[in-house]
Amino acid sequence: MAIYLHHYDGSLFSEKVRAILGYLDLEWFSVETSVVMPRPLLMPLTGGYRRTPNLQIDANVHCDTAEIARALVRHRANRTLFAPGFAAHRVAEWADGQLFRLVVALNFAPEAVGSMFGNLGEISMQDFAKDRAELSGGQPIQSVSAAAAAAHLEHALTELDESLSADFLFGQDPSIADFSIYHCLWFLRRNAVNAPLLDRFPKLAPWMERIAGFGHGRVREASGEEALAAARAKEPVLPTLVTALPKDIALGDRVDVTPVDYGRVPVRGELVGCSAHEIVLARETPETGGIMTHFPRAGFELSRA
Repeated sequence: MAIYLHHYDGSLFSEKVRAILGYLDLEWFSVETSVVMPRPLLMPLTGGYRRTPNLQIDANVHCDTAEIARALVRHRANRTLFAPGFAAHRVAEWADGQLFRLVVALNFAPEAVGSMFGNLGEISMQDFAKDRAELSGGQPIQSVSAAAAAAHLEHALTELDESLSADFLFGQDPSIADFSIYHCLWFLRRNAVNAPLLDRFPKLAPWMERIAGFGHGRVREASGEEALAAARAKEPVLPTLVTALPKDIALGDRVDVTPVDYGRVPVRGELVGCSAHEIVLARETPETGGIMTHFPRAGFELSRA
């Protein structure tokens, strides 16, 4: 089975997945996507879902890093990422939500935004702002002021630094919580203006270096056309799922799956799998043939089409 990661270099959620690929020592194909829409070679795979990154394993496409992490663990048959259980998942959820919003507020502060755009390649601030306004339904990119974000970040990092009594948050092996916090701080550290905010926490730098030390796995470049051809050449595989269907929806129904926070673009297909963790839609397009698109259950709404 071939793994394709659809991503771009400056995407912090992509860095989370790249680091997990390194930890699991996986071989994968890097498919670079545009920082902004349109993404004509990606949309047939995702059904219109437009957040980055997306993971493709042959004709199965996984959206959202929570689902991507589960797919990689299943592919590698290595469950150490999830071993700490509830506590690690809740920390990861906090990092992907609240901590993410804090670092975005800091990197989009007037004094820091220029440094951030230096990491995004050839894209204008105007095009980026327009794209993200469409993604967020017109909501501002910064949900809190930079001053409030800095105070909240200092509070959180003080507690984090005090908690690092082992190599990783929950012991000698990294968990999904480590990677989820790491990618947010990686994003902050890449910004020359905000990187010093991490300096006063002595345990953070060695912890981040341990995660960075896993690398990104064994990477080969591929084009969007090659990824579509790989999907066409394979049949999708439905994982073994424990059925956990919502009321009045059955397997085989035409349904929409929509993020509940931002990027609220529904993806439509036939419901072929549903568990407490995962939703799977069967779809077919001229570009891909038969394909299955996977979403996490948490953070997404499942409704009849």
